[in-house]
Amino acid sequence: MERILVLMHAEEFADAQTALLSAKENAATPAALSFGVMLESEPDEEAQALMASLEHLQFLCPESNAWGAMPEFWQGESHVLMAHPAMRFTKGWDRALLRELKRCPNANKGQNALTGCLPVREDPLDAVCPVGADAFTVDGELTFHHGTPLKYTRGLERGPFLHPDFVFAPAGFFRAMAKEDDAPLFLRAFGEGWSLYTLTVPVIRLVWSLPVQPCRVSPEHKLCEGFQQVFGVDFRTGTLSAQSRRGMVSEELNFQLRVPMNVRMRDRLYRAGQRLPWRRQGPQPLCVTLCSSDMPEETQRWLKRLSGLKHLPLLAYADPLVLRRITDFLPNVLEFKPRYMMELPVDAPQAILPLSKTAILAKARDRELTRSHYIWLDADCVQMPLYPNAMFRWEKLCTDKIVIAMVNGQPDPTMFCVPDQLILTLAREMEARCLTYLNQRGDLPTQTLLWLLMIREHPEWFQLMVFPVERQLFSVLTSENE
Repeated sequence: MERILVLMHAEEFADAQTALLSAKENAATPAALSFGVMLESEPDEEAQALMASLEHLQFLCPESNAWGAMPEFWQGESHVLMAHPAMRFTKGWDRALLRELKRCPNANKGQNALTGCLPVREDPLDAVCPVGADAFTVDGELTFHHGTPLKYTRGLERGPFLHPDFVFAPAGFFRAMAKEDDAPLFLRAFGEGWSLYTLTVPVIRLVWSLPVQPCRVSPEHKLCEGFQQVFGVDFRTGTLSAQSRRGMVSEELNFQLRVPMNVRMRDRLYRAGQRLPWRRQGPQPLCVTLCSSDMPEETQRWLKRLSGLKHLPLLAYADPLVLRRITDFLPNVLEFKPRYMMELPVDAPQAILPLSKTAILAKARDRELTRSHYIWLDADCVQMPLYPNAMFRWEKLCTDKIVIAMVNGQPDPTMFCVPDQLILTLAREMEARCLTYLNQRGDLPTQTLLWLLMIREHPEWFQLMVFPVERQLFSVLTSENE
């Protein structure tokens, strides 16, 4: 029986209690669990009585460094889970984590760890994401975000970073990380020869999202050069590779998918139902995207995957310089012309273009008048593995309102859906608002600000969908929750 030590930090025991009980009650082998809790506030008699009922629980107070305190709790357990009060566990989570860890390449060497950004319970995609690099700040700090969601992927993907609030690994990993060192955990793991893999099965979910805090790495650190060679992160120049942004070691997007049979059958039944006479009156959307001449190679990779979806009605406008290249893999391509953008008295096409997405949708409507809805997609807005025969639940997105995602209180204009009866009105209103803003401020608004202004002025037009991270609105179309 492989024993697991569950480590958790909380301000007081009441904050950790629900998560700890969830872990114990849903474990396949509760007797193999032990718990170590770091508390900042001294537990009262009631809290200590509750802790005693959990069994095999130790606590330290005051203590806030869960990683450094690990050796004080360790009593020979073979594996350790770094946990968080926001976690809720599914049935058999302990057995599933052990099984997934053994699936990692080189698992017999015991030099692998599972990590990743766990989904919140309301996440329609319900997938674990690698920890991806976001950007270097002007102060030299490296920030992080959710990488590529690993939905239905067959193998485990190795990545450069770990999530400090969720790691499952052999105890030796945590004993090595407990040593004092100024380097961040992911760099120390790399230096010690440990490989970090993203958990593919969401056997643990979150009540609230847990962002990874920024960190600073000295460019002179002895491990930086080797880390750059493997993952493409240059701490000296502050540049990031495409794979580090995705949170993966692989440069390509050749995902091996294992789509469950029930999902395939569900899609087949849905496709058959769409052919019935009374279902043919459903939404008939057209998705529209733009391929610019300065489109990065990574964006083109995602667009190629998007073009491979058999049931996605997609029209692409492309700059003349890339028209032929895009036509090689996407058949429905038209040349983009400058007159498709907003007509504003500014000689700055690159500033006007991001504001002109609705204007471009209006041009697409002029070409295809029979569509019920027009959906804008940034060329790289769908950054998740999808199998070619996936069916899309258009009725979830195609309503009588403009549907756009909201992330941290801000609109996410990488994708939005506009009903036919509102597209021309929205395009005119956005152009008028840009012109007014330009006359009053002498500058153009950002596209985020433009959308905020429209939402505030015409709230009755909009249906806002809240997501924890950007580029997740498309997941509504593939959600298994009916």
